Amino acid sequence: PSPMSKKVSLREGKLIAIPSDIDKACDHLDLTENAIEDFSILSKTTQLKRLILDKNGIKSLKGFPEIPSLQTLWLNNNQLSSITGVMDMLKKKTPNLTYLSMMKNPLCPEMYFKDGSLDNAYKRYRLCIIYMMPKLKLLDATPVSNNERKKAQEQGENLYVMMRSDAEDDDGGEVEVILKKKFSPPKKPAAYLAKGHVRYHGAQSEGNRFILNNEL
Repeated sequence: PSPMSKKVSLREGKLIAIPSDIDKACDHLDLTENAIEDFSILSKTTQLKRLILDKNGIKSLKGFPEIPSLQTLWLNNNQLSSITGVMDMLKKKTPNLTYLSMMKNPLCPEMYFKDGSLDNAYKRYRLCIIYMMPKLKLLDATPVSNNERKKAQEQGENLYVMMRSDAEDDDGGEVEVILKKKFSPPKKPAAYLAKGHVRYHGAQSEGNRFILNNEL
């Protein structure tokens, strides 16, 4: 195949490795619905800003290279179960992320309202991530609010320590933390998030497609 550059889509390619002919100029890479296990070639993409790894069956980010240029990372619909393991990796390897989405992973609690509020497990999940990645502007389907930033500064360290100490390290250094374990389980799916109606179209997402009702 010819060398790739700029916006590249390799959706549904049944790939287990990223092709070695990726040009350093690639800034948008869509690998939705593959089975990527080796991320090392991404170290070549010094201009990569947007990476989509939805629906790849990813269980761990072990071996993920440093990509300081990366601003958007979509990891929806995978098998990631370690919030502290994933965030330790991303904080070190992708320090300039502004948009991160990890919906439909075991580490992400269901988003739903209970008595008019988001479930506490999801709130804690967001605060821990915002604490670890303070440059984030959008997490999953929702913008990061100033109030969340303040709470993350106040509570984030304690939440991280709690999640870390409550888990058992595996060989990869990742920690399995199912946030729903300590808190009440979801009773119904999310109906609304923030001011918009949120829908996740995993089956046909180019990355993730989140639609707010004011965009319809």
